[in-house]
This record gives sequence, structure tokens and C-alpha cells, in this order.
Amino acid sequence: MDDRADIKSFGMEIKEHMNQSIECERLILKSLSLKEMEQIQNGSQDFLEKSVLTRVIMSAVAHKIEQMHMVQAEVYPWLNYWLITEKKSGFGIGLIGSKNLPDLEGYVEIGYIIARGFRGRGYMTEALEGFLDWLYEYPFCNGARLLIRSANTPSIRAAEKCDFQYEGMQDIYKVYRYLF
Repeated sequence: MDDRADIKSFGMEIKEHMNQSIECERLILKSLSLKEMEQIQNGSQDFLEKSVLTRVIMSAVAHKIEQMHMVQAEVYPWLNYWLITEKKSGFGIGLIGSKNLPDLEGYVEIGYIIARGFRGRGYMTEALEGFLDWLYEYPFCNGARLLIRSANTPSIRAAEKCDFQYEGMQDIYKVYRYLF
């Protein structure tokens, strides 16, 4: 049995709260359209730093596109990536997004990546805080979860700065949870 909530159960709540961009101090997060996701997949995009497009991210993009083809456009912000754009340069420096809809307990798993040349500047912490603020607007979302490889200390640091609490291990990942 699937442990995620049913898309249809969200009803009008998605439409009422839908905001497809988030402004932070130094960043803008923008929900990518299906067309933009497909541009990433086929290599024709010119809005995102190439070092973000790892094998893992490209696999996730393909999966997200499959999901997006099965739902109405209002659900896209829950299934796609959000482009992390540096205000100063206007260029995409990373991606953030939920990996699916919230589970039956109301938790959504988040994934993210920042381009190599932009790491160590607090951008991921800022983007994560902005994305959590967006999630908070949805009454059916009770919090977020992160699965982070033990060796990924920068990602762990960003999670802890955003008040995620360590819960234990799941395979090779440290599990962190954020409760609204």
C-alpha cells in the first residue's frame, strides 16, 4: 500500500495556497514548469549551472517528469524541482523540491543541490528556509524529512541550521525531521 496521501484529497487547498515563486534575501525560488523540466532532461536548458546536473539529479528529473504527466498542473510544485536563482547574477545555482506529496502523516521528503561554485555561502540554508515557509502554508503538510548521506556534512549543517532534528539512520542515510 502506498504511504502517500491521495492527490485528489488535497482538493482546492492546493489552488488556494499556490505560490510558484518564493523570494528570499539573496535568492528567488521558482517552481519549474513541465517544459522547463523537459529542457533539463533533454539538455537544452540554459538557466541552470551545469554542475547541478549529476547522474542522480538527472534520474530524479526523469522520475518527476513521469509524475507530472499523470497529474493536473496545480500539483506540479509538489512534484517538480524549484530553481534556486541567485538574485545578484540572475542565474540558476541549484534545485530544491519535495520528492513527492506528503505521506499519510503529512510529512514530505525534500531533496536539494547547490552548484559547486556556490557552496559554503549559506545559500542552501536560505533556500531550505524559504521552501519550508512555502510548505507551511499548506494545512495538510505537517513537516518535512531529509535523508542525508553521513559524509555530506554541508547538507547536514544546512539541515541543522534550519532546525531539522536528527532521528536516526535509514540504510546509509541520516534521517532528519522538521515539524511545523
